[in-house]
Amino acid sequence: MLRKEIDALKKVCFYSMPPNRLGYCGPAESWKVFQKFISNPNEENAATAQKQLKHFTALFPYLELIADANSLKPFDLDVIEAYWTGNSLLENVSYSEIQKTILSFQNFGLPKSIAEKKASQLPKQMLPNHCMHVLYINFISQKVKPIVQNLSNCLVQWAKVIDETPKEIRAKGIELFQEAGQLKLKEKEKTLQNPFGLKLKTNNFITVHWDNAIELVSKECQKKLESYTFKNIEMVDLFTGNRK
Repeated sequence: MLRKEIDALKKVCFYSMPPNRLGYCGPAESWKVFQKFISNPNEENAATAQKQLKHFTALFPYLELIADANSLKPFDLDVIEAYWTGNSLLENVSYSEIQKTILSFQNFGLPKSIAEKKASQLPKQMLPNHCMHVLYINFISQKVKPIVQNLSNCLVQWAKVIDETPKEIRAKGIELFQEAGQLKLKEKEKTLQNPFGLKLKTNNFITVHWDNAIELVSKECQKKLESYTFKNIEMVDLFTGNRK
């Protein structure tokens, strides 16, 4: 495999592992397959990891959606980045194709009435990445209650490192909350797990998923993630009628 292909597959494995360990997303114990690939990224382990990821029903349909709109493959690095943290590829996905993807979630357990309502009332400026799925679709799995705390944990968050130990990171991050029916974000200092052994310095920017530090990112990437997150929050509030 090429270095870029390995990095792309590692990235999607990193983000997918925390919720899978909790039993929330994907086939049970897929995280062990991902861990094996990360430790030994050969062709065989890569193929097995990709096979598992295709069964992540709140992930792979979006990778296909973004890839098709940009004439790329689902496991292309730019496609994976678009889904998890956001980039310009999202702007090329048509409204009707996002609607089709939402309707397809009926096949994976989302009630038909909810899928049809979400598809028909989809705000025009909604961008089809992980943030959109969490805030607008919520959860397909019945194992996770769609309460604000779970939505907050499932969002890919950004945080700035304050200090770290070999196992934990203290960082200034964000938290989703609801006020007067509106979704909002606030700063919050957090203690995070460091399962992938990130080597960090004070003031580094990282991404966070289910209270796990996922990757070290640039300031530019952090700004993109922040921008796409706030944009989708605004669109969700429009959908619920809380903003004009």
